[in-house]
Amino acid sequence: MSNCPKCNEKLSPLYMKQNCPKCGTNLVYYDLDNRLQADHEKAMREQEAVDRVLNNIKVSAFGGKEQITRFVLMFSPLLWMCLPMYSQLNTETFETTNISLITLIKSIIATVGNDDSGAMTLDMWLSDKAYFGILLLIACIIIFSLADIISSLFSIGKNALKRNMVFHIINFVVVFGVSILPIIGENGISSSIGVRFIFISYLFVGLYHKIIDKKLNK
Repeated sequence: MSNCPKCNEKLSPLYMKQNCPKCGTNLVYYDLDNRLQADHEKAMREQEAVDRVLNNIKVSAFGGKEQITRFVLMFSPLLWMCLPMYSQLNTETFETTNISLITLIKSIIATVGNDDSGAMTLDMWLSDKAYFGILLLIACIIIFSLADIISSLFSIGKNALKRNMVFHIINFVVVFGVSILPIIGENGISSSIGVRFIFISYLFVGLYHKIIDKKLNK
């Protein structure tokens, strides 16, 4: 049930005529200028809100050397994973095998290409507990770092630091816990430089969260 905007006459939901049956007011064009102005002002407010959010994201990510440094540090684990993350010692030949993201990529290529040259395939990663732990670690670093990065894009606000630190601490704790799995047991595997650099970058990201909060939310 609706009403005439001029005389407040109740109109049936099935009433389809253009004019009010009581006062004859054109229901379509009544007070059209004011309604158009109100719609325009509403659209402007919504656009300003969108622009404000986009500007905050831009400032949070690239608004200064501190933000740019943090952004680079948050993506650096992708680089560190290409370095040896773990090394495995063969107790018979005393040869050391380095394991990294590149090793995983080569295994995926070998699996897709049906490589029978003896190269490690993805099935081996899934069947071996230590290698599965490394695979899980790589997945956790990518997923939780992405959540950390998204949170950092909203660093302007009263609770921005608290939110950023919660995401960052969860990222750190989960990755640290999973990083221990590959070295459990007598498998000759030990952590290497890539894993150490990842945790060093995490420590610096946490530090920059605090520095940037003091800068943006004085």
